Amino acid sequence: MKHARTKRIGIVLLQLLVTTAGLWYVFHDPQRRVQIAEALRHAGLRWVLLGWICYSVVEVLATVRWQILLRLQGVRISWLRAGAIVIIGLFFNQFLPGGVGGDAMRLYLIFKQAPQRKVGAGLSIAMDRLFGLLTVVFLATVSFCLRFKLLIRASPSRHIALLAFILLSASLAFVVVLFWMVNSGLLHHLPKRTPFRKAIINSGKALLCYRTHLLVMACVFLITVIAHLAYYSTFYCAGKSLLTSTGHAASLIDIWSIMPLVDTIISVPVSLGGVGVRETLFQELLGTLAHVPPALAAFTASVGFAIQACWGFVGAAVFLLSQKIISR
Repeated sequence: MKHARTKRIGIVLLQLLVTTAGLWYVFHDPQRRVQIAEALRHAGLRWVLLGWICYSVVEVLATVRWQILLRLQGVRISWLRAGAIVIIGLFFNQFLPGGVGGDAMRLYLIFKQAPQRKVGAGLSIAMDRLFGLLTVVFLATVSFCLRFKLLIRASPSRHIALLAFILLSASLAFVVVLFWMVNSGLLHHLPKRTPFRKAIINSGKALLCYRTHLLVMACVFLITVIAHLAYYSTFYCAGKSLLTSTGHAASLIDIWSIMPLVDTIISVPVSLGGVGVRETLFQELLGTLAHVPPALAAFTASVGFAIQACWGFVGAAVFLLSQKIISR
């Protein structure tokens, strides 16, 4: 127990260090801070509002997707309760170390709602995660195919693209091996010391349960792709809100091209909510693809995350009121 607590503290301290270092790297230059202040003075609030609407679409689609997965498992809860649990999970994902805090909270809340359907509810969350992974792999592959020459044009973006490629290859290998183990019946023969054994087994069980609904799964995949593109569009709106007389702003295609790579890298929880790392990646990638000034490229990531965090705070408020909203 003491060792586990020490390990968690060490992880949090590492995340704080990486977050601080990343923010210092992109914002320590006084000239950059002047550029940001100038952009904020002329910020287009309509674009910020549009970005907030785009992210609202993300959460609506996330609720629709999860409801479909739940109902295929025979778990029925109201749309209000499902949406409340989704945004509570968003809050815990954003503000707890690691990327699974939100899933643990969703499990806890859905188990309260469907105590007789715990297995099905758990499998719905595992499948929800798996769809997210598959979608990022798909969109990143499209990005590499369409923008490969531009991504490797400069040294920093080349290194970022290589890192993303390695992580995506590992993710794809995981999915392929998982499908193979499910089809071969080897899932439960994993050694007990296998890292993330429980998560792997749950993902495999989810595939077994849902593979008989291929048409529905295709629709869920399409919903997930649209949700990701809406999420990426939030950062496009953030960049447009900072557009100044320099005229340098990333296009929607530029943002859609880099976001799968950014998401892939920040999925490794080395910083708190990806803060610091996200800004660094935007600075390098948007500078290469769209010639956006470094300060504005980095701050675009900050504004986009702030828009997303607004919904996280809504999740916190819902959590505080959860006894009235989602309790029986």
